[in-house]
Amino acid sequence: MTASRTRLERFWHRPFRRSDRRCASPEGRAARLPALTGGPFRLARPHPPVDRHPAPAPAALPPLRSLPSPAPLPSLPSLPSPPGPSRLSLADGTELLVRPAGPGDRTAALAMHERCSPASLRLRYHGPVRDAGRYLDHLLDARHGRSLAVTAPDGRIVALGHLMWDDGEAELAVLVEDAWQRHGLGTLLLRRLAATALAAGIGTVYAVTHAGNAGLIAAMRRLAAPLDIRADGGTLVITATLAAEEEPAAPAGRTGR
Repeated sequence: MTASRTRLERFWHRPFRRSDRRCASPEGRAARLPALTGGPFRLARPHPPVDRHPAPAPAALPPLRSLPSPAPLPSLPSLPSPPGPSRLSLADGTELLVRPAGPGDRTAALAMHERCSPASLRLRYHGPVRDAGRYLDHLLDARHGRSLAVTAPDGRIVALGHLMWDDGEAELAVLVEDAWQRHGLGTLLLRRLAATALAAGIGTVYAVTHAGNAGLIAAMRRLAAPLDIRADGGTLVITATLAAEEEPAAPAGRTGR
């Protein structure tokens, strides 16, 4: 049975509450109903009245134009396989191992950071470093680039190099423990990482460093690639355009960092 506009229809799903006297009118205003007795009631309303003067139909919309296809997302570099371990003999006969580095080397890399002087860390990270672990989690992740480690005969990491993908380019960074500097380890890491960039189809690499980092500046010059050096205050951005014949081998001797 359908309720009319004025008839109260009984329903039983809950008891009547005092607050039920106050309800919202169709126009959004609060309306107070007279007190109801004899059980719970519901005020039933018919369908909304039909407008006798309907508004004119809106004009037909013009046909949608075909939207241009979205620009393709930049493709990531084809990730080359990391180079295998290789031996390096220093002039004093010390045998070092150069190998890929990854998340499993985080503890050894942190230990190397603790052995580095504040000056070396400041040159590497362009400022004071209080928590190197924040950087290493990202740097050692193969999704962001490639890393190389140089280990001493006792297994300690004495140098780290990183190649980080950056939208068609790649950033180079190296850190050499103070006691192992001036053995050419920085130049060795930069050259091998530059060769990795070329294998991934990236011909431009750059390093961001402090203007006083003479060791890294000299190592970048030894890439035998055209350099573009831009200064911004005390910071240098050194960009190298690599040639296809770039060789990853490092010169023997004590020259370089």
